[in-house]
Amino acid sequence: MGSELVQPEIGLIVWTIVTFIALAWVLKRFAWKPILAIIDARDKAIQEALEESKKAREAADEALARNRELQAQARGDAARIVAEGQKEAERMRSEILAKAKAESSVAIEQGRRQIEYETKQAVAELKGTVVQVALDAAGKLIQTSLDEAKHRRLVEEYLEKLPDLKQTH
Repeated sequence: MGSELVQPEIGLIVWTIVTFIALAWVLKRFAWKPILAIIDARDKAIQEALEESKKAREAADEALARNRELQAQARGDAARIVAEGQKEAERMRSEILAKAKAESSVAIEQGRRQIEYETKQAVAELKGTVVQVALDAAGKLIQTSLDEAKHRRLVEEYLEKLPDLKQTH
């Protein structure tokens, strides 16, 4: 029963060949050119996409190279700016130190002058006090009628000679 279907018949073979040739002719006549046109268009689109991809990759590589170059330049600029900042900070520090030294020298000199002035003032006051004490003591000892101006002159002369007396002894 199943063997009849597997057995080839000449009529079936002829009609299959005729149908195949007719189908091939119809496909060639009406479908082959549009199918080839679609395949060619698809091939062309793929080629264009590949070329665009290649151009985009080249552009990306150029952009990457420019970006790296700009980064290197930015790093150099940053390093230069930091170095300039450090130099400026060092210069300012030196200026501040010099100014502080000058101000401290002025303050020390003013302090020294103030001490000298106050020392001279204290010595003068001390001389005045010593003169007064000496006058009072001399007045009590001598009990004479020398006026105060003579007493003062005598004591001041003595006090002026006092440092010379110390050096001779």
